[in-house]
Amino acid sequence: MNYIAPFFTLFSTLILLLSISPILSICDKNNHKGWRTIAVFLIFFIFGSVTYTILLLLLPFSPLELFIAPIFAIGSLFTLLVIHLSLKSIHQYQITAMNERFNAQHDALTGLKNRQFMWQNLKLKTQNKQHFALMLIDLDNFKQVNDAFGHLAGDALLKAMATRIQAIFKKKNTINNSVELIRLGGDEFAIILDYTKKSEVTDCIQLLQNILKKPFFIRGTMVHIQMSIGIACYPEHSCSITELIKSADAAMYKAKKQASGFCFYSIEYERSSIQHIQLNDKIRNALAKNEFSLHYQPIFENDGRTVYSLEALIRWQQQDGSYISPSLFIPVAEKAGLISSITQWVIHAAFTQLEIWQDLGHYRHLQINLSACDLQNDGIVDYLKEQLDTFNINPNQVILEITESAMIADITLAKNALRKLYALGITLSVDDFGSGYTSLTMLSDMPIKQIKIDAQYVIEMSRKNNNFAIISSIAFLANSIGAKVVIEGIQNQKVLTKVSTLETALLQGHFLSHPMKAEQLEPMFSSTIKIMSLQP
Repeated sequence: MNYIAPFFTLFSTLILLLSISPILSICDKNNHKGWRTIAVFLIFFIFGSVTYTILLLLLPFSPLELFIAPIFAIGSLFTLLVIHLSLKSIHQYQITAMNERFNAQHDALTGLKNRQFMWQNLKLKTQNKQHFALMLIDLDNFKQVNDAFGHLAGDALLKAMATRIQAIFKKKNTINNSVELIRLGGDEFAIILDYTKKSEVTDCIQLLQNILKKPFFIRGTMVHIQMSIGIACYPEHSCSITELIKSADAAMYKAKKQASGFCFYSIEYERSSIQHIQLNDKIRNALAKNEFSLHYQPIFENDGRTVYSLEALIRWQQQDGSYISPSLFIPVAEKAGLISSITQWVIHAAFTQLEIWQDLGHYRHLQINLSACDLQNDGIVDYLKEQLDTFNINPNQVILEITESAMIADITLAKNALRKLYALGITLSVDDFGSGYTSLTMLSDMPIKQIKIDAQYVIEMSRKNNNFAIISSIAFLANSIGAKVVIEGIQNQKVLTKVSTLETALLQGHFLSHPMKAEQLEPMFSSTIKIMSLQP
C-alpha cells in the first residue's frame, strides 16, 4: 500500500515530461505570451510532482494520499491531452492558412500564380527599381475551341499550355533571368521577366511562339493556337503599376492586328485610345442629333446598266464638309455597344427612303449591312419585323449582308439568327466571301441566297492570273446551291469586260457607279422593272 501513491505521482511526472515537447512546439509556432506562461507552469508542475513523489517515499504512509495521488495522475493526463490537441489544432490551422495564402495567389485551374500575386510582385519590383518587362498574352482563337469542343476541353487546353510553357522556362539555358508565368483569367496570361537588355525580352517572345508551333491534341483533334503578346517595360514605358498594365494591354490589342503576333508599347497607342473615347462620345451625339446619312451604291445586272439592287451605306459628314470613314467609327461603335443603335438607324432610314421610291413607282432590292454584334440576340429580328410592318415593305426586297468573319465569330448563334431572319422572307447575303475560312459547303447548311466575293480578288485580278479562275469557280458553285453571286470592286473597263462573261453574276464597283445620295439615283430608275425575288 505504501507504494501505490508514489506510483501514481511518478506516472504523473512521466506524463508531464511527455507534455514538454508539444508545449515547446506550440511556443515555437505561436509566440503568444499565454503559451510561454503555460510552459513555465508545466516545468513547475514537473518539479512539484518529483518532489511530492520523493516525500511520499520518505514520509509515513497516509490513507489520504491514495485519494490525492490519482488526482495528480488524472490532471497530468488532462494536461497532456489539452496540449496535444492544441498542437494538432494549431498545426491544422497553419496548414489551412498556408492553403488559403497559396489559393489567394494561385490560379485554381492551372496552379499558376494569379492576378493578386502579379500586383504584389510588380509592387516589389518597382520599389526595388528593378528593370523588368510585363507581357500580357491573349489566345486569339481560344473561343472557337470552347465553342467546338466545350468548356472542359478548353480548360484542358489551358492547363496543357501552362504546363508546356513552365516546362520550357525550367529548362537550363532557355531563360537565364527571373521569370514568372501568371494566369489572369479566361484565356489571358501574363509574364514578368527581369532583363538587362531588350534582346532578352525578344528571345523570350520567340520562345513562346515556338512553343505554340506544336499543336495541342483536344479530343483526338489537332488544335493550333496563336497568341497575341503586348509588352510594356519598367521604367521605360511607365513607373506606375496601373499605367504599366494599361500600356501592356494596349500593346496586346495592337499585336492582334500585326502579323508578328507581338508588340511593344508606344505612346501612339495611348493617343489612339483617347481618340477612341472621344469618337465614342461623338457617335452618341451623332445618334441623338441624327447626324448620319445614307448613300446608295447600285448593284447592276450582268449588262452593267440595269440596276438590280441598291446597297445602303452609312455616311457621317462633319461641319467642315469632310466625312469620317465607317471603317473608323463602326469598330468603335461595336466595342462601345452602340452598333445595334446604328444598325436600327440605318434600317429605319433605308426603309423610309424605300417607301418614298415605291410611292414614285421605283421598286428595287435594298441591301443593308449587319454587324457581328447584331447576330448575338433576337433584337435585330424583332426590329426588322416591326419595321417591315410599319412601312408595308415586301421582305423579298430586303437583302441583309453579313460579313464572312461575322458569321464564323460564333457559328451557332449566326445560324440561329440567320434562320430567323430568313423566316421573315428576307434574303441573306455573305459579304467579303473568300477573306475568311468559311466554305460553300458550310454555307449550304445556311439559308444564304447571295454571295459577294471579296473585292480584293477583283482588285488584284490584273496581277494574279488565278483570281479570275477562283471567281468563276465560286460563281459556278454558288449557283449550284441556289445563290446569286455579286462581283464587287470593279474599277476599270478591262475588269468589267472580263467578269461580264460570267452571265449569272451581278456587278458592283466604282467604275460602274459611286455611292450616291438618294436624289442622285432617281434618273437611273425605270418604273417598269419589277421586283425580282431571290428565292429559289
